[in-house]
Amino acid sequence: MAQIIVKFGGSNLKSPADIERSARVAAAYQTPLVVVVSAFSGVTDALIRGIDEAILSEKAPDTLCSDLKEIHETALKLHIESEAERNSVRAVLQERLEQLKKLLVGIHYIGAVPDFTRDQIVSTGERLSAPIVAAVLRKEGLPAREILPETMGLLTDGAFGNAAADLTACAQRLPSILNPDITPVIPGFYGLTREGKIAIFGRGGSDYTAAVIARSIHAESLDLWKDVDGFLSGDPRIIPDSRTIPFVSYEEAAELSYFGAKVLHPRTVEPLEQDQIPIRVMNVEQFDGNIKPYTLVGPAKQGKPSLKSVAATEDIGIVRLEGPGVGSRPGILARATAGLDAAGINISSVITSQTSINLLFRKKDLSRALAVLRSESVPSVVAVEHFEDIAIIAAVGDGLRHTPGLASQVFGALAEGGINVLLTQAGASPVAMYVIVKKEDKARALRAIHKTIHRG
Repeated sequence: MAQIIVKFGGSNLKSPADIERSARVAAAYQTPLVVVVSAFSGVTDALIRGIDEAILSEKAPDTLCSDLKEIHETALKLHIESEAERNSVRAVLQERLEQLKKLLVGIHYIGAVPDFTRDQIVSTGERLSAPIVAAVLRKEGLPAREILPETMGLLTDGAFGNAAADLTACAQRLPSILNPDITPVIPGFYGLTREGKIAIFGRGGSDYTAAVIARSIHAESLDLWKDVDGFLSGDPRIIPDSRTIPFVSYEEAAELSYFGAKVLHPRTVEPLEQDQIPIRVMNVEQFDGNIKPYTLVGPAKQGKPSLKSVAATEDIGIVRLEGPGVGSRPGILARATAGLDAAGINISSVITSQTSINLLFRKKDLSRALAVLRSESVPSVVAVEHFEDIAIIAAVGDGLRHTPGLASQVFGALAEGGINVLLTQAGASPVAMYVIVKKEDKARALRAIHKTIHRG
């Protein structure tokens, strides 16, 4: 019988009481599982802050480790009655907290944080939550045992901060370790370089860990337990009448996640699409003893093309290269971006015209990108400008690229709402079109486009 990969994220672990509910969820499957866990809610953020504080203060490592010990000790006492079990888990936690303290003290004295050290520190939360979750699962009668990515040999490409799994190596190594006779509990968020160092998959990367494992062992499904009713037609904080979408394709899910829908890590679909392993999105807060998916993610289905959802992010900025003919002269884009590549700065998207090249970056990279591009001497570029107070909105639906009228629905809705479009891109994705508006217009734009989805 194929195993199911069940992932519990930080939204399932907001308080110690949530752990027991997650254990009841796992027990309700009554089928072989592999459980992937995130850190307890707030722990990863505390670790990130702790890095900066440790550089400045010699006392910061002790304070952070003491706080983390209290959080996890509280969970342990609440859920585990057996003193022998408590002591066994406590010993593991103590060892990992001591290792964390050594790393934090080390960066204090050298006054810097090597990339591999940062990844090891920020992934500590998963290594603290996993042994506790495993103990609570055992209490529920499951044969749970923690297995670390280090033990499994979950290899990555070695890119610290935003690694990708070596899918071929994982497929060779993981099946023999994750046998269905036990319930493996695996810390998500990270894997290993070939040199044995920890490399994280980026924020929210536990979803990606679960997807890599699902592909490696040919799982029946990947079940993501969240605190929302699956993928929605819009952000309910802005669009109160948003509704659950019962099915989205892999491409639709990836686009929505990349542009602001916080349901899954944008790269979660990558390992699963080829083997058509479904993703089932559940709401842990609605658990009533039954395993009930709210949204199924899978291969695109034949049907009437339509817009399904609209998402947005303000985590974007533009650097615009202006000059006569810059969009048509050969070599200009390559020359302009060579410095970006050397600086390790990722370009999110490129939109060109005859007189300008618009490069889109994440906000954290914008100032560095601007400095690099202004330092380059690029023929035909007469001005380099940047824009920050903007939002990029993605209207998503299978068939959008090939179906007349779908894109016009979006533009018509924006025009009707009196919303100016600064830039647009359609056709780059078969399931999404993007419009860039002023940040102050984001909410009105989302509501305007959502009305056309609702009518559809």
